[in-house]
Amino acid sequence: MNRRPLPLVASAVIGTLFAVHSAAQNPSPSGAPVTPVSSVTKVDPSPTVLPNTKDLLEKFETVSGGHAVWSGFTTRYLKGIYQTEDASGFAAIEIFSKAPNKTLYKITFSNGVAIREVCDGKIAWIEDPSGGMHEITGAALESRIRQSNFNDRADALLMAVTGHVLGTEKVGMHTAYVVEFTPQKKLTSKIYFDTESGFPVRTDDTLHREDGDYRVENYMEDYRAVDGAYFAFRLRHVEKGNVFTLRLTQIKNNVPVDDSMFLKPASAPK
Repeated sequence: MNRRPLPLVASAVIGTLFAVHSAAQNPSPSGAPVTPVSSVTKVDPSPTVLPNTKDLLEKFETVSGGHAVWSGFTTRYLKGIYQTEDASGFAAIEIFSKAPNKTLYKITFSNGVAIREVCDGKIAWIEDPSGGMHEITGAALESRIRQSNFNDRADALLMAVTGHVLGTEKVGMHTAYVVEFTPQKKLTSKIYFDTESGFPVRTDDTLHREDGDYRVENYMEDYRAVDGAYFAFRLRHVEKGNVFTLRLTQIKNNVPVDDSMFLKPASAPK
């Protein structure tokens, strides 16, 4: 089984929380797979008068359940199946998150072997089956910390309002308005809003570093209502050449999540 992409599962979910907080888009029964990155094609940048960023964000806020619903969540539990792009590897995954910025991912293989990836809001690490700890550094760490922000949806709404609409692009079966903005220094983000429903179907984050750009892409499908809000139950993640899919089977909000879950293991270097 190919295990190389598994440590990147963290950003697959947290990186898409902004998008999975959007409302259901009722995908077609055929369940067509998300189009590969190389197949995302541009269309006429101005087929009609483009909406402005404020209009797109206000529509998103309206259909997503609203601020009152999302502000009532402080913890979250997700459960599902991880699958490699070539379907050669499967694993069970559980994700715990807690405001303001803590996340834990437990990935369990069919033979019972498990690994964990943890972010406590300042640092992130991987715990291997033998008890070893491996710190995440560089651009990957920056990505993990940013994506561990439990209030990423609200913060993204505030930051994206400063962005601008580039035009439209095709993302799989969707035609989407592309909004580009700069949420922080050396970071460029794009959100692709479906032109009909107004819901995000793709997000891009590009960290601009001295050693080169570090890009993370997420694709979202199969939105379902949970506690008055909507989450994508099918996620496709692309990061540093690794591509995998998450199929979520369960999402629970405001479950008990103890802070001890995010402590460094005893084997960690002092």
